Amino acid sequence: MVISHSYKFIFIKSFKTAGTSIDSTLSTFCSGDDIVLPLNDFKHNRNEKGEFIHKAMNAEEFIKLDLPNLQHVNAEIIKQMVVPEVWENYFKFSIVRNPWDRAISYFFWHNRNNPALKPKKKFYHYLGVPLDELSHLKKLFSEYIRNRELPSNEPFYMIDNELCVDQVIRYENLAEDFKSICQNLGLPIAELPHLKGGMRSGGYHYSQFYDDETQEIIARTHQNDIRLFNYAFESQSGNV
Repeated sequence: MVISHSYKFIFIKSFKTAGTSIDSTLSTFCSGDDIVLPLNDFKHNRNEKGEFIHKAMNAEEFIKLDLPNLQHVNAEIIKQMVVPEVWENYFKFSIVRNPWDRAISYFFWHNRNNPALKPKKKFYHYLGVPLDELSHLKKLFSEYIRNRELPSNEPFYMIDNELCVDQVIRYENLAEDFKSICQNLGLPIAELPHLKGGMRSGGYHYSQFYDDETQEIIARTHQNDIRLFNYAFESQSGNV
């Protein structure tokens, strides 16, 4: 999360939408009384050169809240923490992503250190039988989705079931949408770093991981994303 009094905006970071890349870039424009929540100093929060470009500041009041994930503070809490004039007058924005695609990203992120994602070769694989990595991953993903409810990103841009931000960046149009926001706010145009990437293996299209049941689970738990942003489940060829 970033609250810039300098440029009069609030960026509300959602889950698995390249929010860390935008958060880190915005932090470089902040100073004075601006508020930037801290990131963990992990290698996946560094840019391609290994540089930790994120700059936290003035986050003490939010740290005192002892939230389960300080990087992701929802809109309702931010509204309560800032004075009404800031919430009402600052430009507020967040990020949305196709929920079926985001679910895959969430799965790989949560299992990034799980050796089970890498199927073990059987003797016949060494005889030339190809290893079916996708079937293995699809089975694990199906179990993951059926056994837990994937957190929705709605709390980051909705309050009382209504949109509460001025703009929602589409992950699928990330660079252009961010550039547009920078221009509107008078921010320097900056190229976004690629942070927290490389977790998904195989380069498979998200639709290849789903069956009818898991597809419906995501549709049911992300109805507002689908309704508000016209997302649809698409096959690799682009057909619904």
